[in-house]
Amino acid sequence: MEHKWYVLNVHSGKEDFVAEKIKTMIAAQNAKDVISEISIPKQSKIVIKEGKKEIKKKRLLPGYLLVKMKYDQQTASLLTNIEEVRGFVRIGTEVYPLTDEEVARMMDQKPEETKKTKSYAMSVRVNDAVKIVDGPFKDFIGKVSEVDESKGKVKVLITMFGRETPFDLDLTQIQKL
Repeated sequence: MEHKWYVLNVHSGKEDFVAEKIKTMIAAQNAKDVISEISIPKQSKIVIKEGKKEIKKKRLLPGYLLVKMKYDQQTASLLTNIEEVRGFVRIGTEVYPLTDEEVARMMDQKPEETKKTKSYAMSVRVNDAVKIVDGPFKDFIGKVSEVDESKGKVKVLITMFGRETPFDLDLTQIQKL
């Protein structure tokens, strides 16, 4: 019987704790041949804080773990007896493994071409008032007219010579008021 990926439902916020508990249990009972891998799917987001880019990892599926294992009644009860575990995700009464495509999508193991698109956690929205903190228009106040989340760019309208002029700026160049 080969190892396949299964979804384990756990108490939200306890994913890391349960993963460590399972790893400790595997080591103590020498169960590496039964449970080979544990994963908590996370997504990287670029967050702009105080003009600096930070990469934050956010859980893709809060309350769930992926476990690569040989599924049988004994192994299943070993995992479901952990206090913070609610059980395996089922379809009706049956527990089915994930397909390789589903696991690859959740683990972000996509081809390099699709990985190039970055994701920014935007803290500004259209019509928000912002102050420009970097560049030739530093200390100008403007209004956001467009947000491009994939590139981390915004279009800001600044009043110059009695009319609004649009400027494309990076998220690191503005600060929300």
